[in-house]
Amino acid sequence: MILSTLLIVSSLLLISSHAEDIDGLLVQEVKGLNSFPRLTYGTAWKKDATADLVYNAVRAGFRHIDTACQPKHYNEAGVGEGWSRAAHELGLSRTEIWLQTKYTSTTGQDLNNPIPYDKTASKQDQVRQSVDASLMNLQTDYLDSLVMHGMENDWEDTFKVWTTFEELVDAGRVKQLGISNIYHPPALTYLYEKARIKPAVVQNRFYGDSNYDVAIRAFCLEHHMEYQSFWTLGANRHFVEDERVEELAVQRRVSPEAIMYALVMKLGHTPLDGTTSQEHMKEDIGLLQRIQGGEEIISDEDLPLLIEILGIPPAQAEEAEEL
Repeated sequence: MILSTLLIVSSLLLISSHAEDIDGLLVQEVKGLNSFPRLTYGTAWKKDATADLVYNAVRAGFRHIDTACQPKHYNEAGVGEGWSRAAHELGLSRTEIWLQTKYTSTTGQDLNNPIPYDKTASKQDQVRQSVDASLMNLQTDYLDSLVMHGMENDWEDTFKVWTTFEELVDAGRVKQLGISNIYHPPALTYLYEKARIKPAVVQNRFYGDSNYDVAIRAFCLEHHMEYQSFWTLGANRHFVEDERVEELAVQRRVSPEAIMYALVMKLGHTPLDGTTSQEHMKEDIGLLQRIQGGEEIISDEDLPLLIEILGIPPAQAEEAEEL
């Protein structure tokens, strides 16, 4: 089942692209928002620089953007300013940009500062108010993806949030739903089984403490869900600094960091890329275009060694060898 799903993913339409030099900045346009593999631009912790960084990312070729309605860690209004300014200059319509945000419960908000909803309101109204704020901040009338930033304290509240999410899909304000920071496979299975509208996205930290989410990622592949990895580089410095990875990077004409992103995409997943460097933005989009164009940055023969270096448990290595 995992193998067949990966083959479906890998056989999706390859994305055509072109590059244009505008004001001295290479603009690499990646077409096909629903195609895989993809890189999503992550906007956490960017504060007042958010608008300019998102602007640069879109100009460099990123078309998928992740944020959250959580002022503690995200500047959602800056994301709206950045993508809309870049889109205006490049002649892009809203349908050519993919926007994902998150509803964050009170436990993830800084209650000593303004939050995007009435903390005394019902869970359902908190979600509605949060989405209203997101739509205004992001300068849009719909969301491509709405993610629950984490499970609530119990299933009753979790499903109050989720059923409100579903109502937003029914109303046409949201296109798909997802869940983040879910590391217990039975919890994901239960949510998937009980939800009327199934989660389309799982966004988790990709690191050794969770055994690299072997079971969660397998579930995602089997059920055609996009697994988005965050902290992909920060949690795995041992990988990008390994001499064997550096040697492979030289052979493939990419950076060791790009080998990490390529590995995640080879496994069928989407890395969140939060670089603040314009040069790295262009390099990363260049990597994506090479992969989408059919170039094998990481071969099947490369996988066992790379998985061993990263430290993914042997079960995943066996799955990878089936590719």
